[in-house]
Amino acid sequence: MKRAVIFDFDGTIADSFATVIAIAHKLTRRPQLADIEYVKVMRNKHMGLKHAVLSLNIPRWHLPWLVSRGRRIMSQNIHVIPVFSGIGEVLKKLNQEHYQLFIVTSNSKRNVERFLSEKGLQPYFKKVYGGASLFGKGRLIKKVLSDNSLKPDSAIYVGDEDRDIVMAQQYNLPVIGVTWGYNSEDLLRKHQPTDIVRTPNQLFDAILALNNNSNLK
Repeated sequence: MKRAVIFDFDGTIADSFATVIAIAHKLTRRPQLADIEYVKVMRNKHMGLKHAVLSLNIPRWHLPWLVSRGRRIMSQNIHVIPVFSGIGEVLKKLNQEHYQLFIVTSNSKRNVERFLSEKGLQPYFKKVYGGASLFGKGRLIKKVLSDNSLKPDSAIYVGDEDRDIVMAQQYNLPVIGVTWGYNSEDLLRKHQPTDIVRTPNQLFDAILALNNNSNLK
């Protein structure tokens, strides 16, 4: 049986929120990002990433430079970013169950591969697809499916943001939203993911249940 799980990285596997905020503040000098209460509102997740970025009044033409520079700074800090507790065990168990695991991310492939290597997680993944647009991962999702001869009913997408749900749905992928990342459970539910989980243990069970219920091949 061919089964695949496509993971988002930041906010799903890597607990990188604090690092991302620090980098964003360094590059944009937006005072809101140094305001604990403002960041708490962001962390309490009442807006998607796109609206959060736009709320900072950053010109769209400036975003490519910010993303590029941010990835380079991230590479200098990747060693201090932790894995969400319990995720490593989920990946190990999925690997033991012979799932093909992939990552699709806005982060750079180099950063993610270095992170996975340092955390001992790289053996679990077949391939990392990095460098997605800040506002969408559709091109990379399509590439994962094409490169690996996967049909939408043979893969599951796992992510922590509303944009993950929307993009996965555009490719008819079942999608599991996780609540330990950027967006709130309420915001995730508004986009009607296939399932929502609150802990990594629930994630493993949800993946197995989706596989059994949809007869992934």
